[in-house]
Amino acid sequence: MKPLAGRTVVVTRGAGGDDALGERLRQLGAEVLEYPAIALADPEDFGPLDAALRGLGRFAWVAFASANAVEQAVARLDALGLPRGALADPKLACVGPATGARLEALVRAPDLMPAEATGAALAASLAPHVRGRAVLVPRAAESRPELCDGLRAAGAEVVAPIAYRTVTALPGSLAPLGALLAAGRVDAVTFASPSAVQGVVAGLGQDAPRLSGVLLGAIGPTTAEALREAGFEAWVVPERHTAPDLADALAARLGG
Repeated sequence: MKPLAGRTVVVTRGAGGDDALGERLRQLGAEVLEYPAIALADPEDFGPLDAALRGLGRFAWVAFASANAVEQAVARLDALGLPRGALADPKLACVGPATGARLEALVRAPDLMPAEATGAALAASLAPHVRGRAVLVPRAAESRPELCDGLRAAGAEVVAPIAYRTVTALPGSLAPLGALLAAGRVDAVTFASPSAVQGVVAGLGQDAPRLSGVLLGAIGPTTAEALREAGFEAWVVPERHTAPDLADALAARLGG
């Protein structure tokens, strides 16, 4: 028998995002309900990102804190008519396995990836390599400061153009999910990014406290911290911070 048979799990990935989590949950027998709580939008001004991508030769490293940052940077290279190989010339660093997999699929394998999937850990891993050197960090407008602050503290020249904005759900927009939570029809809710946490809490509005009544899963420590900041506890955080590993960790917790 599949370990998640009879269980209902909510996936809060971004609209149009990768469905590796939902796919693995279904393989494990779960009924998967998708509630996109965030969407990606273009930066208000592409100028800083375009200038950085046209001048990739000056950077010793390019550091990515999310798969979305990889995708948006590569999409902008394509839009500018620049070869993806230009991004392969500097050293490449990424925050975790999911970001590394996307980087390898679109450009090449990363040169550096910390054991812990956080911006602070990435900065610490890069610190011995970046003093006096230029580091490009394509980022979300809402990104946390730990990566850039850590790199600057290590003596790097950090260029951090906005590659995308995250648009969260409007208050009350997830009323159907609120009703399911109220009816006790949800076993777990999963989160793959801090912005997903923010989007779900905003979208649920006055129903947000109902999240305390179900098992909450976070893909990694940064997302777990976002849940804590919102007043909730992540009961499941996989050791490897990937979508399939989150699904497997949920199955181990719920299927026992």
